[in-house]
Amino acid sequence: MAKVALVYNLIHFEGLRGRPLDMLAEYDSEETIAALRTALEVDGHEVLPLEADETIMEQLCETQPDIVFNIAEGLRGESREAHVPAICEMLGLHYTGSGPLALATCLNKARTKEVLLHHGIPTPRFQVLASPDAPLSDALRYPLIVKLLHEGSSMGLSDASVVDDEVALRAQVTYLIETYREPALIEEFIEGREFTVGLLGNDPPQVLPIIEVIFDSPRGIVLFEVDPEVAVKMDSANIDYSHLPYIPHRSVCPAPVDAGLQARIEERAVRAFTVLGCRDWGRMEMRLGPDGELYILEVNPIAGIDPSYWLPWAAEVGGYSYAAFVNAILDHALRRNGHTLA
Repeated sequence: MAKVALVYNLIHFEGLRGRPLDMLAEYDSEETIAALRTALEVDGHEVLPLEADETIMEQLCETQPDIVFNIAEGLRGESREAHVPAICEMLGLHYTGSGPLALATCLNKARTKEVLLHHGIPTPRFQVLASPDAPLSDALRYPLIVKLLHEGSSMGLSDASVVDDEVALRAQVTYLIETYREPALIEEFIEGREFTVGLLGNDPPQVLPIIEVIFDSPRGIVLFEVDPEVAVKMDSANIDYSHLPYIPHRSVCPAPVDAGLQARIEERAVRAFTVLGCRDWGRMEMRLGPDGELYILEVNPIAGIDPSYWLPWAAEVGGYSYAAFVNAILDHALRRNGHTLA
């Protein structure tokens, strides 16, 4: 059994300081960390919970784990998800998941799309706008969706994110740049079926049962939602979250797709995961466009791993208990690093 450092970033309400609530979207609750710790301990591992703050290098040096189970999102910077893996590599520590280059690439949606396009993997046409008045490419066609360049977990998305004209586009670009202090990604909006695809392992990764996200409207998108356990704490702290927008949707797993479409989704997911250099586990979104093409929207190598989230749900449908799924991630990383599993 291994001595495992579970490295994470917790939700801290004081970090908001008047900023939008979804600035906390990438971080984890105490309940998620407790569930992960319990899952790892089921297989007999010694678990050391460590928060990835500015002292994480010192904490890792002091504890000297056999391996780091990394779900840290990072505190700041455009490559924040790469910080803990880079520190692990400098210290000679093994860790779960993708390396610094893959994490930095996937956090930047434009770089992700450039890699995918280089390998012939379809993704919606796009442009990055670093200022609200930067000209829009004539090659792009409305409707467009306006996203933050280096964020996940639906941060920055709202019911105003899908735009049909210049006025709406400029309003949303201005809002994102001024509020979140980072460039905006402008992407052609694909109206079609949306699939969430989880992957586990390496050479090749296993594709977990596909989830379809079904919207009431063809312009539907997934927005940031407050988890129930976090909502209780927000209520206690008198933090108002009632204004957060919601777009009705439901999820189905396994997705109702025929064998041909399932094979196409699985092949595309494995190929995207591989060319981006992802390892051990991850999740991605894709849409089936009106033209019949499958477009990769985003790739998330550190996907939400709370037991109630999509990736563990897909694993459960695929026959994994939560503990088995978490320990499978760890076992794939141990095996990849040359450990003999007991």
